Amino acid sequence: MNFAMMVDGCAQRSYFVKDKKAYKLKSDNLEPYVHYHSISNECGLGIWGWPFLFNGYMINLTEWDELPTLDLDVIMVALEKKLDIYNVDMLRKQYPNAMIVSFVKEAHWVHCTVQQRVDFFKSCDVITFPWKIEKDSDPNGILGLENMKERCGRDVHYVPQPHDINFLYDRYFEPNRNVQILNYRPTQDNLVSGNEDYVEYIGNKYNVKVVKHLVKSKDPHKDNTWEQFLSGITKSLYCFNTANQRVGGSMGVQCAALGILNFGGIQDSHEILFPETATNDLVKLEEIFEKIHNDFELRENIIKRAFDKAIEIYSHDSVKKRFTEVIK
Repeated sequence: MNFAMMVDGCAQRSYFVKDKKAYKLKSDNLEPYVHYHSISNECGLGIWGWPFLFNGYMINLTEWDELPTLDLDVIMVALEKKLDIYNVDMLRKQYPNAMIVSFVKEAHWVHCTVQQRVDFFKSCDVITFPWKIEKDSDPNGILGLENMKERCGRDVHYVPQPHDINFLYDRYFEPNRNVQILNYRPTQDNLVSGNEDYVEYIGNKYNVKVVKHLVKSKDPHKDNTWEQFLSGITKSLYCFNTANQRVGGSMGVQCAALGILNFGGIQDSHEILFPETATNDLVKLEEIFEKIHNDFELRENIIKRAFDKAIEIYSHDSVKKRFTEVIK
C-alpha cells in the first residue's frame, strides 16, 4: 500500500519512512529525520508513528506550493487549521487514485468549528476517530465517537493512534523498578485534577517515595525530550495520572509498555489497559491503591495484562490490521 499522512500545519517537516527509519523528504540525500515527537529516526510518537506502519510519507501541506508528485493508494489526512486554503477536492485532483481517509490530529478544535470538522469528515471516503468516548460527555467539550456518527450521518470507525510497543519495551523497560510513585504532570496542567497534593498524601500515608519527572525543552525542534522523559520514568513501579480529558491517552499506553502500573484518569487508554484503576474518584482510588500495593500477585497480573492489551489494541501490527480492515 502506498500510504501518506497529511496535515495542514505542524512543527514537523515532511518526511518518508524507508526500512522503518524516517528521512527528510525535502533533501537530496538520504538524511535521517529526527523531531520533537520522535526517538532517533526509528520511532515516531503518537500520530507521527503512522508512516512507520506502511513505510509511507508524512506531508506537511504548508511546506508545499505545489503538492509533491507521489503515487498514492491511501491518504490519511487531518484538515483542522487552514480550511480556507486546503480541502479534500485539491487532494483528489492531485492524487485521483487515492482513497481519502480522515483522522484527528488535535484534540482541542480551536482552529475550526465543530461543523467545519464535520463537513471535512463527510468529504472523505472513510472517517476514522482515535478514541471511543460514546457521547460528548467530556468536561472539555470534546466530542465522542457516537456523537460524530450522528452528526456525519455515516459510519465513523474507531482507529487508535499507533504505538511501537516493542520498541519502547526493548529500549526503556527496566526489570528492577523502584517501589515509588511517579507524580505525572503533563505539559498542559489543566488536564489533571488535584494530582499534586493527593499523590503526596498517598506517598506519605503508605510510606512510598514520590518522584516527579518533567522534562522541559530549550529547543523542541532539536532536543530529544522523549528520550529523556521515557528514560526517567521507567524505574517507577506506579504512576498517578488523574487526567480528566476524554481522549486517547498516550501516557497510559507508555506505562503499559514499560511495566508501570497507572492509577487514575478517565482517558481511553486508562479504561482499556487499567480498568481497575481508571477513576478520578480520589477516595475510591486510594482504596484501589491500598489493595494493589499490598498484593504482589495482583499487581504483577495487572501489569502483565496491561502490556498484553497494549499489544492487542495499540501496537503497530494491531493498528495496521484495524486500519486495513476499515478501508476495505
